[in-house]
Amino acid sequence: MNISSLIVDVRPERLAAVRGTLNGWSGVEVPAASPQGKLVVTLESPSDTDTTETIARINALGGVLSVAL
Repeated sequence: MNISSLIVDVRPERLAAVRGTLNGWSGVEVPAASPQGKLVVTLESPSDTDTTETIARINALGGVLSVAL
């Protein structure tokens, strides 16, 4: 099992929508957010491949500007 923490930079007007989407995904949690659009995201996944695929899915969400480990 892999456990990762991410910083996700989101357009402020899309913050609530992105946070809601991420909280609905299995193994993903958003424990903190700033009004400026920064999300702290924790990710639990069974493999490196799953981690990489989930990061790519996050990056593809509308309003996401960047994802950093």
